[in-house]
Amino acid sequence: MIFDLDGTLADSSQGIVGSFRATLDEIGLAATPEVLARLIGPPLGESFRILGVAEGDIDDVVALYREHYARHGVFAARLYDGVAECVDELADRGVRLGVATAKRVDFAEQMLAALGVARHFEHVAGASLDLRVTAKYEIMSEVLAQWDHPDADDVWMVGDRHYDMVAARRHGVHAVGALWGFGSAEELTAAGAQWLVTRPSRLLDPEEEAGSPVCLLDEVCDVCGGVRDDTHDPTHDPVHDVVGGDARGDITTPR
Repeated sequence: MIFDLDGTLADSSQGIVGSFRATLDEIGLAATPEVLARLIGPPLGESFRILGVAEGDIDDVVALYREHYARHGVFAARLYDGVAECVDELADRGVRLGVATAKRVDFAEQMLAALGVARHFEHVAGASLDLRVTAKYEIMSEVLAQWDHPDADDVWMVGDRHYDMVAARRHGVHAVGALWGFGSAEELTAAGAQWLVTRPSRLLDPEEEAGSPVCLLDEVCDVCGGVRDDTHDPTHDPVHDVVGGDARGDITTPR
């Protein structure tokens, strides 16, 4: 099971937003709190493009952000409720755990150590120090390579933003959206999430029949993006008639 870090394992918004603010103040730009909150998750280069930084200045501005983050932001984080217990139990069950984050890899390792869960993760992959590797697909590739490219059907990618779901689907692994983070159910399903979870403990009992107004580990149809429940009928949906196909079968616990 591969986890995203910011917005999935930890609420690191205080340190990230504070570092964005300090960086923007230094370069003479500004952004609303709502805009800054949406920048938690994407690669830093993409975030600063959204904020209006000129392409030729992005590397320097990212370096400035990382200086602020190293001084004040990296330790301003907390585990989401239930995460520690979830990863403890998964590790006890023998599930291999990794992290794939757009955060710089040394920052990710420091944060996981400070939060007391680093010992559970066999491999932590993140953005490279030289900025050559920043895309979530490439970062996930590092974890899968360390695991000698396991059968994709045995792997889950758990994340809270569309970047995580898109990368998971490109790798052919199970895309599981975490609804306690910064992304919405709409964002996650539009990006290809196959299952949504509202709390970490749901990762421990995927076949339990628990109810939810959103969808607890309900399947999301690969074709139309809808939740496969009693109202989902592909035989009467024109989208399925055009595209063809059906959703995947039941999810199984990773090995």
